[in-house]
Amino acid sequence: MAEVWSAAWSGNLTREAKIAAISTLSVCGLGLAAYSLFRWKSSPRYDWQEVGKLSHIMIHPVKACRGLEVREAECTALGMKSSDGLFDRHYIIVDGENRFVTMRQKSGLALLRTSQSDDGKNLLLDAPDMPTLRVPLNVPVTNDVIQFRLWGLEVEGYDCGLSVTCWLDRYLESSGNKLVCYTPDLQAKRNVDDPKWGKRMVHDKSVFQDISHFHLCTVASLDDLNSKLENPVTMRPFRPNLVVEGVKEAWIEDDWKYVRIGENVILRKTHLCGRCKQTTVDPETGVVGDEPLKTLKTYRCMEPSHLDYKGLNGAPVFGIKLNLQSRPDTIAVGDTIYASY
Repeated sequence: MAEVWSAAWSGNLTREAKIAAISTLSVCGLGLAAYSLFRWKSSPRYDWQEVGKLSHIMIHPVKACRGLEVREAECTALGMKSSDGLFDRHYIIVDGENRFVTMRQKSGLALLRTSQSDDGKNLLLDAPDMPTLRVPLNVPVTNDVIQFRLWGLEVEGYDCGLSVTCWLDRYLESSGNKLVCYTPDLQAKRNVDDPKWGKRMVHDKSVFQDISHFHLCTVASLDDLNSKLENPVTMRPFRPNLVVEGVKEAWIEDDWKYVRIGENVILRKTHLCGRCKQTTVDPETGVVGDEPLKTLKTYRCMEPSHLDYKGLNGAPVFGIKLNLQSRPDTIAVGDTIYASY
């Protein structure tokens, strides 16, 4: 455009050519102004209000297994990443027919603990009456690629090997179980294809999370739920990544549209988190009961007029699901939490 402007005012063009050049510049200028106005109108408007502090960060390396509590982590476009390099839900267990396995089928997964070896080269799996299993974090690309569907969306991962299958078969008392690992050279889930929430996630991808990258709960909401339970529960049955304390009102997170953690990380709420049978598995014993799901159903189901009602399919709600809105950055326990409504 600068070249056109220079030529228009030089002596090298005829009067007609100058008029044409200036007209072109005017059209380009109007187009640029219109585009800038569109970007301004379509960009999120934040009205940040301080709502609490980040009290806990949880990463679940293997989907449906016990999570790790960390002091800091990086929020990325594919989920939470610990300072040691472990991603949230980048491993998953599938059965002999390549169907993903959760605590709904195998409640003993609640007792399957994950950690990282001191040298940082292995994922460690521990379970009652089982030897520690060392799974190399660098999965050979020559391993079989397992393709399967996770809540209707196609995804794939590398089989972590026969020794892992033997260990899982023994613990889960079934055959053909595989530990599957995602690596960046493989296909991630295209969230836009999700029949329930895809329209809210046009540009987002995920790995083995149900769909959204992050899951946030508040202590205030847990306290309200526990006030109605005969036997209070901890936050573990809900398996959040982010726990916020100091929020003044229970369930106010339902109304948050955006969440800012510290100064740089902004998360966009995608939908409310519907709850299922998995919350009834005691995280310390693996025993299945009927709470807290039974009580949640008495007062935490959304009205038919709610925007998320159809997608929730009648499930009660506890917590919110979010995706990364800003660039990736690091968060830490103690960070101030802000919300925009």
